[in-house]
Amino acid sequence: MNKIRITIVTAFGFAGLGLLLWATAPSGQVVNAAEIALSPRPEPDPAVGREAYRDSCARCHGETGAGDGWDAAKMFPRPRNLAEGIFKFRTTESGTPPTDEDLFHTITHGLPGSRMPDFSRLPEELRWQLVYYVKSLSPVFESDQPVPIDLGSDPGPGRADLAKGKAVYEMLQCAACHGVEGRADGPSAPTLVDNWGNPIRAANLTQGWTYRSGAEAKDIVARLLTGLDGTPMPSYNGAVPVEDAWQLAHYIRSLQVQAEFSDRIRAARTDGPLPADPADPAWGKAPQARVLLSANLYKEREVLPVSVTSVGIQALYNGSEVALRLNWDDPDNSTDPVPDAAAVAFMPDRRMKWELGSLRAWPPAPDAPKLDWLRWQSREQSSAVHAAGQWAVVLKRPLAGSGENGAQIGRDAGGRPTLIGVMVWNGGNGETGRHRSNSIWLDLSLD
Repeated sequence: MNKIRITIVTAFGFAGLGLLLWATAPSGQVVNAAEIALSPRPEPDPAVGREAYRDSCARCHGETGAGDGWDAAKMFPRPRNLAEGIFKFRTTESGTPPTDEDLFHTITHGLPGSRMPDFSRLPEELRWQLVYYVKSLSPVFESDQPVPIDLGSDPGPGRADLAKGKAVYEMLQCAACHGVEGRADGPSAPTLVDNWGNPIRAANLTQGWTYRSGAEAKDIVARLLTGLDGTPMPSYNGAVPVEDAWQLAHYIRSLQVQAEFSDRIRAARTDGPLPADPADPAWGKAPQARVLLSANLYKEREVLPVSVTSVGIQALYNGSEVALRLNWDDPDNSTDPVPDAAAVAFMPDRRMKWELGSLRAWPPAPDAPKLDWLRWQSREQSSAVHAAGQWAVVLKRPLAGSGENGAQIGRDAGGRPTLIGVMVWNGGNGETGRHRSNSIWLDLSLD
């Protein structure tokens, strides 16, 4: 009997997930294998599915799937209202429900960049029962049938025409939301809302690590051709040839920044005065670490969403001082009524135990831990540049700390680097005080 090799291709883009299957016979002929399962599916068992849903899903999505679970108000974006039957992440035409494989893939892999976790730890049989139960929550799965779309074939990076892709990007006016350079700073970006009137942000196309369902060209083209139902992101299936959609996907892929995430900042030694200009060529010798930022800030049980998700950090030092260059994506240069701002906290003693996110406001409250601070805001005349949806800021301080809370930059008596923490406020998003993005504690070492 001939054997069939199954190739699984994840087709999930900058805001979604999906699953496509192809089977390749020994002759090399590719056949549609949408009906071939990875393993025999279990028969639906509503009681098992209901119990699994209550254990793993109801806390966010609610008992009836209405997106009103106990923790829903603490999340941004909000959990999906499963009862409405509107799903972003599909391999099907806009307006049609996802396939079972689409739902299984989302449940298995989660949605990076959101509060939707992966449930790969659950047995496969139980994940299929969750698929069946989720479908039972909405009548759309009985009234409508999934309509899979043809994603065409990938020309490959070596044959991609980036000039053609850029032309398609301009023709479709993608920059109106995503910005000319993909940093989500288009003129329409501040006005976007979803189908339920909630503010929604355009994807920052330069940050591939935030694409909720993969950042490869195959993932992006799936989102272009299926759209994101419930959001302003339309489907371009039929609006552009599939071949052009692939060229656009490769162009979007080319906009992504290759980031090296780290919790260690290595300051490079240099002679003479340290640069104050963020564009000074001297910064070329300082390695950049990309640091993830997060926030869990609540007001009356509702989350206050933040918009800055990462910051790049470089450091230079000489015999007397250290300079830090911070850069982060921010669609607007805000000064009034709320300024953009950044702060770096230096821990005088690594033995101090507290959370960077515990500060209540700026300046720190009297009962807050005593730290050594550098702070910048956009109202000041300082070494900062805002261009193409991105801030670059330089902050300096002496290596030797002063005063009771002064932190000495360098290794402590135990040979350990100085601990620093970074905070960023987007004034255009109304962020002040505790409403901000912040890092974990980071090691700052002098190379």
